Amino acid sequence: MQTLSLSIILPVKNVEQEIGGILRSVISQVNGIETEFLIVDMGSRDGTVLECVQFIKDERLRGFVVQNGDGSVSAALNTGIQKASGDYVTFIFARRLYMDFLKGYLDTAARTDADFVFGSFSEDDVRTAERRALSKAVQKQGGLEYMKAVINGAVRIDISAVLLRKSFLREKELYFHEECRYGYVEEFVYRCLLQAQTIVQSPTILTRNAVFELKRGKTKPIGKDIFEKVEAMLRVGLILRTSYKQDPELLALFTDQVIPKTVMNCVDVLLREGNGYNAIRGQLRLLEYDKLLLPGRRTDKELKRQLRTWNLIPWMYKCKP
Repeated sequence: MQTLSLSIILPVKNVEQEIGGILRSVISQVNGIETEFLIVDMGSRDGTVLECVQFIKDERLRGFVVQNGDGSVSAALNTGIQKASGDYVTFIFARRLYMDFLKGYLDTAARTDADFVFGSFSEDDVRTAERRALSKAVQKQGGLEYMKAVINGAVRIDISAVLLRKSFLREKELYFHEECRYGYVEEFVYRCLLQAQTIVQSPTILTRNAVFELKRGKTKPIGKDIFEKVEAMLRVGLILRTSYKQDPELLALFTDQVIPKTVMNCVDVLLREGNGYNAIRGQLRLLEYDKLLLPGRRTDKELKRQLRTWNLIPWMYKCKP
């Protein structure tokens, strides 16, 4: 089995006190693996940069810290991809850490020569992944089918626990949308699924690392910027319409389920932040997103109920917690 090298990309901002624990939780997973740490700082105003530099030096890690300015997370991730030298890259986020998955993922990548590796969230997922490993036909399930499975909830992919071949990302010019702060992850994952030749679920079960995860909550309200999620999904929809006409079922599923569900998720965020029904409906009309809230043949029952309530009696609509 071939030996693979790994680049770990970690965007950070103002985590001077927490960064040591976060990095130690990752180091424990890569003993014996050729690994580089790419820590991309997004304009920290505390001692995060110095703490990271000192940690790399003290632990004799291969890697460096990049000061990327006060930009978006997506811009920081792109900087990491551009500077990565490993065969594979993975993304680590301070607010969402997983334990002991990297070795299992790399074993899966080495065995299957995968472009895209994701993990298992249950014992059922593990059994499914193991069955796929025994059959080349099953193992090579295409990205279009995986995308349908993600939309239908049959497959779960978390950007905090994926492994991507660096050469695949660069050859296909796959990067995060830098001007997008909300929805950039979903857009990136969908685009990767659409273009990857070999996508493999690792039988490595994923468990959150609550001990070292960043606990501090976000302080600023999101406001209308949340609608960037809708724009991200509309970009994916455009790709499906122009380049994947051979699968009209996927396009229908995306149009009838993903797009209206994304709009309603944005509505929920605005309602939780205290915005009024009429104000939100006005924003939807202004952006012409109200036209996206029409159920289709692939819209599930729960979403149809949400759409009907919001469109007809919005004051009776209850947002999801």
